[in-house]
Amino acid sequence: MSDPSAIIHVFQALLDAATKVGLAAAALFLAWAGFLYMTASGSPRRMETAKDAAFAAIGGLAVVLLAHTIAQLVSNAIVSSP
Repeated sequence: MSDPSAIIHVFQALLDAATKVGLAAAALFLAWAGFLYMTASGSPRRMETAKDAAFAAIGGLAVVLLAHTIAQLVSNAIVSSP
């Protein structure tokens, strides 16, 4: 049987990597939304597109952080169980 601490270590490494990728993606899409807004030139349609992109990026950020928190709670519950 494999060592449980090794499995936990791999899980933590994967969780951290996935969180970093998700945070980077959210930051990139938020920057893209800012670029869209700045280049809208007052066009209401393009400004609305930029606003929708910003809300989607913030929603994605919330999903990433919530998933990280839930996975961390589950991991802590498994480690602390007898």
